[in-house]
Amino acid sequence: MFDFTPPHLHLLVNHFPVEGSIIVLALLIYAMIRRSAELKRIALVGFILLGVAAYVSDLTGGGASREMRNVPGIERALIKEHSAAADWAKDISYVFAVVALVGLILAWRNPTDKSPNKWIVILCLIGGLFEVATFAKTAYQGGLIRHPEIQSSFPVPAPPATDSTKK
Repeated sequence: MFDFTPPHLHLLVNHFPVEGSIIVLALLIYAMIRRSAELKRIALVGFILLGVAAYVSDLTGGGASREMRNVPGIERALIKEHSAAADWAKDISYVFAVVALVGLILAWRNPTDKSPNKWIVILCLIGGLFEVATFAKTAYQGGLIRHPEIQSSFPVPAPPATDSTKK
């Protein structure tokens, strides 16, 4: 029914960490503004899910890389740059997934209000900013592999000339 290739699978899953990092960071900021322990815990769960999404994206990236190396017009250097950026993003995501998990465990052990530790939340806020930045850079470099139009130096073609004599 569906013919999923490794590049197709990678394209399907690699958007989750990118958009997810923006959503989780926004949720955490909103939770901090509202001073909602429940929303903070949900945001921490989001950081854990981002770590899982980064793992799945990385898992599918190797197969996509192997297939794309054989496609005419694809520069291996772009694939290597994307892969290096993805490794950074993945590692940052893993670190803050663990920090979030520790925060959830500590909150669960808090008998009064189950509120996550203030410093864990602040650390996740800083980590969320790093995640958004590294996932955005990784996505940009991945886009350059097949989408040169996202480069600022891409020459935009002129619109076709119209014939003014036709009515």
